[in-house]
Amino acid sequence: MARIAIVHDVAGVGALQARLLRGAGHEVDQIPLPALGAAWKWPLKAFAMPVRLLAYAPTVARLRRSRYDVIHIHWLSHGIVGVLARRPFFVQAHGSDLHLNLQNPVYRWVTASVLKHAQRVFYVTPNLKAYMSRYDQKLVYLPNPVDVEALGEGSSPPAGIRNVLVFTRLDPVKGVDRIFPAVEQLSRIAKVTALDWGQLAKSYREMYGHWVSFIKPVPHAAVGALLQRFDLVIGQMKQGVLGLMDVEALAAGRPLIAPVDPDLYEDDPPPVIPASGAETIVAEVESLRSRPAELAALSRLGREWAIRNHGFAHHLQLLQAAYFEETAS
Repeated sequence: MARIAIVHDVAGVGALQARLLRGAGHEVDQIPLPALGAAWKWPLKAFAMPVRLLAYAPTVARLRRSRYDVIHIHWLSHGIVGVLARRPFFVQAHGSDLHLNLQNPVYRWVTASVLKHAQRVFYVTPNLKAYMSRYDQKLVYLPNPVDVEALGEGSSPPAGIRNVLVFTRLDPVKGVDRIFPAVEQLSRIAKVTALDWGQLAKSYREMYGHWVSFIKPVPHAAVGALLQRFDLVIGQMKQGVLGLMDVEALAAGRPLIAPVDPDLYEDDPPPVIPASGAETIVAEVESLRSRPAELAALSRLGREWAIRNHGFAHHLQLLQAAYFEETAS
């Protein structure tokens, strides 16, 4: 069995990978990275970068001297610790570390260096491949692992639409500007709830608080129970793919409104309701509330799709194949 380092974590994915790999008999160390300045805005973030690099030094030294068979780093810019350690490493792209960071000259340079030196580059949603076309031979599609069993525990399909949840971070990158113009009309059909989370949260509470109940995000262990309080979930609207929260909604057996690019899911398209703006969202909710049989079918098909594409067994199989195929070559 292998000795593996999982460096950093994003949305609990690294922790889940460590759990799965330990279950398969591997020795796994989880190594956090300091987060000083991570949430700062430019140009303040620039002043934090030298300090963060200095704070990475113990991790770089640990990776350099330790005899890890596999080093797996989450978030592309954090892959700089693998470059500095001068050890072979895998790196995992999660989204904003590409489509946002590539717009910044400093992060673009760091990202290019990491992509150049990595053995393999995992990407978690199919749209991210287009950002890394120069490195096509290194790329491995690795959908995020989701605990389908825990998320769906005690789940039963909705019988109607009384409660709707906008289940995404309130940020421009999530396309929330395509959702909230619908909430006044939606509030006449069902109770609408959204997460009080993201850079737009304050302004959205002020603009839409008359029609929407805003709730704080819950600990990850409570996500399944939260989702099952709702009959229908509205996910992110901008990327044409399902993010981790969207997949969690499907795993919990909740019918999901989310636009996906069919070209990115040719092999196994997700069973979602493909509304992409306020008018179509309202129209779909109006239509679905009189079709309980379709709601039940979407609930079942969503869980089945999540198991096939994001279940633990599938994720572990992909992860080990990438690690040890590369090691053996």
